[in-house]
Amino acid sequence: MRIAALLYIADAGFGIAMPITLAHLARTGELPMTPFGFRSFSGPFEQLGRDAFKGLGWMLVAVCALDVLAGIWLWQGKRRGARLGLATTPLALALGIGFALPFLLLLAPIRAALVVAGWRNLG
Repeated sequence: MRIAALLYIADAGFGIAMPITLAHLARTGELPMTPFGFRSFSGPFEQLGRDAFKGLGWMLVAVCALDVLAGIWLWQGKRRGARLGLATTPLALALGIGFALPFLLLLAPIRAALVVAGWRNLG
């Protein structure tokens, strides 16, 4: 369960990076380049227009914050962390697809499976 907790908490990186990306987008009209040579959060959601992208970006921030909370509760062995984490997983997957975040797409199902496997050990 501790591994699942850490995987949920790892979402904080996306939640921190998105407001920086949105600020750059508002300032320059384009997504910032990453050190790896591609644009940050560039995926299918980019085609929806700036307002929709911004709204979905803030949704990602909210989901990441909830995932961090779920991770903290899981670390403490609380069942409500498992419930919250499983509830946010479909949203995280949809946002991972829309923003083309392979790390999120890979880890979201793994962390959910770990939660389901360890459900009985939670209080």
